[in-house]
Amino acid sequence: MLTSQIDNEQVPVLAQIYDIRRINSDPAEISRNATDDRNSFMSENTEKDRITNFFAVRKRRTSEESNCSLNEKKTKAYGTLDAIKISSSRLVPCYDFFDDKENALNVEHVVPYAISNTALGIFQMLPPELLYVIFDRIPVLQLKQLSLSSSTLNTKIREYISMAGTRRRFFAETAAVYCVDFESAQDPFYAWGMLLKACSIVMSFRGGHIFLAKFFNKNKNVENWYGWGRCFMAFCKGWTYNECEELFKAVMRFTGLNGILSRAMSRKVKNYPHLEIEVRVRLRSFFLSHCEKNDECYGFWISVILRTQKTIAQQGQLFMIIFGPLKLDEDNCDIIDWELLSNTTIEDRRLCEEIIGPMAFSVHCMVTNGNLREYAWSDYHIFNLIEEITTAPHSWTLDNFAALLALRPKLIHIALHARIIHGHQEEAAHLFHAINSVLHQWGIFSSTAVTGVLLKTFRALSDIRRRLFLSSFLRTESELLSDALMNEPFDRDYFYMELAVGRAVSPLVTLMASNV
Repeated sequence: MLTSQIDNEQVPVLAQIYDIRRINSDPAEISRNATDDRNSFMSENTEKDRITNFFAVRKRRTSEESNCSLNEKKTKAYGTLDAIKISSSRLVPCYDFFDDKENALNVEHVVPYAISNTALGIFQMLPPELLYVIFDRIPVLQLKQLSLSSSTLNTKIREYISMAGTRRRFFAETAAVYCVDFESAQDPFYAWGMLLKACSIVMSFRGGHIFLAKFFNKNKNVENWYGWGRCFMAFCKGWTYNECEELFKAVMRFTGLNGILSRAMSRKVKNYPHLEIEVRVRLRSFFLSHCEKNDECYGFWISVILRTQKTIAQQGQLFMIIFGPLKLDEDNCDIIDWELLSNTTIEDRRLCEEIIGPMAFSVHCMVTNGNLREYAWSDYHIFNLIEEITTAPHSWTLDNFAALLALRPKLIHIALHARIIHGHQEEAAHLFHAINSVLHQWGIFSSTAVTGVLLKTFRALSDIRRRLFLSSFLRTESELLSDALMNEPFDRDYFYMELAVGRAVSPLVTLMASNV
């Protein structure tokens, strides 16, 4: 009895074949019928049971043809391997390996699908302890992508982050990196910040802050403040200003910076010089050093930092702690130099940009961007802040003050307008002359640099105040030129400089005269 190799069913057609042979006595007809029945038998079984699907049906060839064909197949197989670079760890041969496509399909389906769709995906087959070992070998930015794929994976990755081995990994990856560009692919702090942000996406807003605080506290041995700043900025990337302010408050708490700042601001300046430097380094590292190219972002963080203090005097003091010039103490440690700008006039433009430039830029960022909304400072508050910065604990020289304004001409309007409307046009005239003198020393044509600012100031004044300011300015120019001429001993260079400044501002005088 013939049995099918697929379903083990008996094939009933054999009896029919036997009966046909027995009834038909014609040998030729018997032979023909037998052949037809045999073909019918093979066709029927092929279509029904497809027995031959399990075997490669090939033509018989001579040994020479077989060897030639075998060599061709080897060459073809090796060429395929080189082209697609198949790993030796492949469990199932590739479809392209087979000349017989029908057999190739059968081979591919020998191994069933072993992985079902689960919350852990391919990691479902791993025991928990091995899962964390695998996480340890996956790049941080790839872990971020995994944490966003399912809540279960997110939970597992958060558990991994809290492990002691992860702390060692964080320390090892960040040990050799100190200062790189923000959002750089080579910055591990930025990568970890993005991972922490991705993990906290399933938490509440406050829960995310707590998660970040726990991570910081477990990795306190990493004292790279600039790196931590990049981590914090990555964590709040894309947030609104209100959300960033809440993160700022949280960071100030869990890093201990609130206590350091309170102690440094508790007494007069210079009482805690090393605490002042600690405050300066941490605030600049955490919040300011990564957004200097973005005026709006920079202005926001400065505004939030200064508003930790209640009075304008404290805000001015904190501003100088963050941006003031430095000097070395007896132990060759950096401390704030509170007297430099009061005792020394900085004439060189490069030094002015290096020492005074950061202060001018910081004030400029807080006032010029309307997108800051409630975090933007009004002209009134900016004026008071500038006055506090340039007078406490000692008043700056007039030229240093003028340089602060000349570096950011938009600040000139605030400084002049407030003085004029409060009846201090004489002081405004002297300040405007000092600004023109500084610009002349820097080789900048003053009428070109400040024309727009002067027009803005004049248009904001009443007619009488315009005339008062112009009168005060002309009188100031005349008195200074007369003093330079009559000084003993006579300083010819100074006199010529005053003449040159007068000639440079003559277009401005004409402009002011045409607007009174």
